Amino acid sequence: MRRIWVAAFAAFFGTCSSFAEDATKAVFLPRTASEPAKVLYTDTNMVAAVISAMKGQPPADCPEGSFWTKDQSSLVSCKDGATFKLAPLVPSDRYYSLFSGRNALKLQKLTGGTETDENPPMRSDQKKGAKK
Repeated sequence: MRRIWVAAFAAFFGTCSSFAEDATKAVFLPRTASEPAKVLYTDTNMVAAVISAMKGQPPADCPEGSFWTKDQSSLVSCKDGATFKLAPLVPSDRYYSLFSGRNALKLQKLTGGTETDENPPMRSDQKKGAKK
């Protein structure tokens, strides 16, 4: 019986730690003397531009795939208007050792957006009332 509990606890702990690792999908890298601020998607290594905005207003030219600064602690996606809080990386984050020396921050989704893992976009054949 004791072995079953130990195995169950180990499986539960492994599942929880894998969820914690997967939480960091994008990292904000602040501007340096030689590079502009950017967002790095950790799962694809794609980079997105970060556009500075005045007084929290969206910029006139905001290319899809970019972000703009709403304030010092949040970014907004130009693509869908999703707002992200900038939070410090912690040692338990998967990419902490890679980015902690660069003052990187992780993006935590707060609001908005049209496409999420929990609410993916509907295809035309999935819409309510659609007949085949």
